[in-house]
Amino acid sequence: GPLVFVPTAPSSITMARRVSASSTASSGPTQSLRDIVQESLSNVLQNSTSQLPGDKWIVLVVDPQSLRVISSSIGMYNLMEHHVSIVEDLMKKRAPFRDQAVLYLVEPNEESVSRIIADWTPNKATLKQGPLYGNTAFLYFLGRLPDELFAKIKACKELVKRVKILQEVNLDFLTKEAQAFHFDMGRSPSI
Repeated sequence: GPLVFVPTAPSSITMARRVSASSTASSGPTQSLRDIVQESLSNVLQNSTSQLPGDKWIVLVVDPQSLRVISSSIGMYNLMEHHVSIVEDLMKKRAPFRDQAVLYLVEPNEESVSRIIADWTPNKATLKQGPLYGNTAFLYFLGRLPDELFAKIKACKELVKRVKILQEVNLDFLTKEAQAFHFDMGRSPSI
């Protein structure tokens, strides 16, 4: 099942594997692959925004691959329905939204994890005065997060104390049609 972050204390992170209810329940024969992916992404957004007090909005930060996954299955209107105020590119310089929570949906790779950590690390050289976002962060990875990258996240104390959810959503593919998907690999692996 997906990796789930379970907050126990500010200085420790534990992991638990669970099978989500939506992945085991029968959705009926009429639900397409695109519908299933759209439902999964909606659940990610709903699970995150439901943990915020009141009618709060959230910043969605994505890398290029997760943007393609989102674009292939869910539209901007659906994102706004789930209180996403803006979609930002993790690979570019971003404006601070210190009054809003942040939801990262990224590939589990070195570059993405390093950029997430940089968002929460003060930097005297650039005069960065603290985190770019509010006191709540949600981390979702398109695939399996390697142990060494998980250890890097655990080492960033400013991030760890703000993380509410850390989860692998296993959506590292594009839904091209209702019943077709594509792994979007640059080249075929050699056999």
